[in-house]
Amino acid sequence: MNIPNIYNSKNYKYYAIVPIVLLVASLFFIGSIHLDSSLKGGVNIQLQTNSSVNIRSITTLINSKIPGAEASVSKSPGGVSVLIDENSSIASAFTYLLSIYGVYSNYTNEEVLVANYQNSLASQPGNSTLSALVSAAQANETKDTQLIAGSLASELAVLHGMYNTSSPSIAYNSSNAQSMVNAAKAAYTQASANYEDKIISTLHGIVQFSSYSYQDVTPTLGSFFLKQMKDILIVSFILIGIAVFFVFRSAVPPLAAIFGAANDIVIALGGMGLFGIPLGIASIGGLLMLIGYSIDTELLSSIRILKRGEETPQERAFGAMKTGTTMTFAAIITFSILLIMSYETFIPTYFEISGVVLIGLVADLATTWLGNVPMILWYKLKRVDKVG
Repeated sequence: MNIPNIYNSKNYKYYAIVPIVLLVASLFFIGSIHLDSSLKGGVNIQLQTNSSVNIRSITTLINSKIPGAEASVSKSPGGVSVLIDENSSIASAFTYLLSIYGVYSNYTNEEVLVANYQNSLASQPGNSTLSALVSAAQANETKDTQLIAGSLASELAVLHGMYNTSSPSIAYNSSNAQSMVNAAKAAYTQASANYEDKIISTLHGIVQFSSYSYQDVTPTLGSFFLKQMKDILIVSFILIGIAVFFVFRSAVPPLAAIFGAANDIVIALGGMGLFGIPLGIASIGGLLMLIGYSIDTELLSSIRILKRGEETPQERAFGAMKTGTTMTFAAIITFSILLIMSYETFIPTYFEISGVVLIGLVADLATTWLGNVPMILWYKLKRVDKVG
C-alpha cells in the first residue's frame, strides 16, 4: 500500500497548526496537576506482612478512613508500602514552627546585643549612645516575643483537636520566648505522634502486619526536587541547543529541536492534568525520558533533510517520517504493555512513568512530523537551496 507523501503538498507549512493547538489545549489542563506525597510531603509506611493483600482494595479503604490521605499503595519486599499525603493541619503547623525558629534566632541575637551593650554601659555610666542601643535591642526583643506568640497561637489553632490542650507539655509563658519555642515544638511533636497512632491504628484494621516503619516526607524535600527538575530541564534545553547548533551550524535546527522537546513536555503535563496522573518523582523521570525520545526523532529528521543529498528534500522528509514513526510506535506498544500491567498489578510508580511517556510519545508524533519537519523543510527549500 502506497502512502502519499504529505510533504509534497503546497500547504505543508499549515501542518504546524496541529501541535500548536495541542500546546494551547495542554496549557488549559496543566493547572489541574496535583503533586503526590513524594513531592508535597506526607508519610511513608512500610508494613511487614505475610498476608495476601489486594492493593486496590487497601487503597480505597485508606482513603475512606483517613480524610485527605490520597494514598499510594504498592507491594514491597516483605510486605506493603503506603504513601499518604501530608495532613494539612500538620503541614501548616510545621510552617508556623519554622517561622518561630527563625524569629527566635533573631531574638537570641538581640539577647546577646543587650548583654554586650549593658556590659559596656556598666563601664561607661551615662553614655547616651549605649543607652539608646540597649533600648533598641530590648524593643526588638519585645517585638520578636510578640511575633513568636502570634505564630504559636496560629500553630495551636490549626492543631486544635489533634492534641490534648490540657497537657502540661504545651503549657507556656506568653512573655517568655524560650517557653513558647518549647511549647511550639511540643505541640507539633505531640500532634504528629497522635496522627501516626491514628494512621497505624487504621492500617491495623485494614491489613494484618507484624511490624512497620514510619517516615515523614517533608514538603521542603519536595520543593528541592521540583527546583532540581526545573534546573535540569533548563540546562538540558541549553545543552541540546548548543549541540544541535554545532552539528548544523545554523539557528533553525536547534530552535526546532528545543521547540519539539518543550512541546512534548508541555503536552505531557497537560495530559497528566487531564487524566489525573500526579506529578511525583516517578512522573518526573518519565518527563526527562521524553527529552531523549524527542531529540532522537528531531535529529533523525533534521540530518536526513539537511545533510543527505539523495532524492528531493520532500522525499527525504517522508522517508525520515516512516522510519521515525516506526520507532515511536514500537515505543508506544512497549509502554502500553507496561501501563496495562502496572494498572492490573497496581504499581503506581510504573503506571505514572508509562502514562507520562505514552502521552509524550503521542505528542511527539504530532510535534515532530507536523511541526518540526515542516519547519526544517521550509528552511531547506527557502533558505539553504537559495544560497546554493
